[in-house]
Amino acid sequence: MAQLDKHNRIVGGLGNLVFRQVNGKTILQAKPGKNGVKQTKQTKLSASDFGTASRTTKSLSVSLRRLFLTYYDHQMFNRFRKTVYQAMLSNTEISKGKKDLCKGDFALLDGFEFNLSSLFTEYCRLMINCTLTPSQEILIETGDLNPKTQIHWLSPDHRAEICYLVSTYEQNTYKPLHEEVFKINVTFFDDPLTSQTFTTLPLTSPCLVIVSSCIHYYKEDVLMGSISLNDKKLHPAKIEKVFRVE
Repeated sequence: MAQLDKHNRIVGGLGNLVFRQVNGKTILQAKPGKNGVKQTKQTKLSASDFGTASRTTKSLSVSLRRLFLTYYDHQMFNRFRKTVYQAMLSNTEISKGKKDLCKGDFALLDGFEFNLSSLFTEYCRLMINCTLTPSQEILIETGDLNPKTQIHWLSPDHRAEICYLVSTYEQNTYKPLHEEVFKINVTFFDDPLTSQTFTTLPLTSPCLVIVSSCIHYYKEDVLMGSISLNDKKLHPAKIEKVFRVE
């Protein structure tokens, strides 16, 4: 039965039709199984893989939310799920219905931006290199940093905090296992900083590792101390590198 919700939007069904709300728009479509089109075995397997991509995206976001908080664009989760799904499908040797992120080209996640309104690559031009050491540690090496030219500043009076989050997940289930954060604090007036090195604790294998980064901006208040300036329109954050540890 179709009815109006508290926002005066049509929800529910009417005969063989169902009303859905997608990105603020009302969509009318046929109910599953009511349009005379039967799913084939292949379409059912594809649907199974897409469901796996949705669950994987949700699991990965449990840890990554520490980085992107609630400051992401309205299509971020759809974009993230699509990227995860494409990475799963990249391995054509795995049959449909059995696709898995760790068995696909997970490098497709490298460079994923969480907020298209404030791209990390436009706000921070600090070069970093992430590698997996023989001791199964993640090594993060930054280049030299000139705050005046490599950070985009809202005001010279503000402070910036560059954060690197290392998230470790159990393979197959993608349950978060461990997290570590490394930070660089700079102001516009700081002298250039030399390269820095950060090393995680030895990783538990097998696992999937995601290194992500973001910038927090602050202004200083005499009474309130540091006040965050980040919001929905300003929160540069992205995935730097994804590793699989055997």
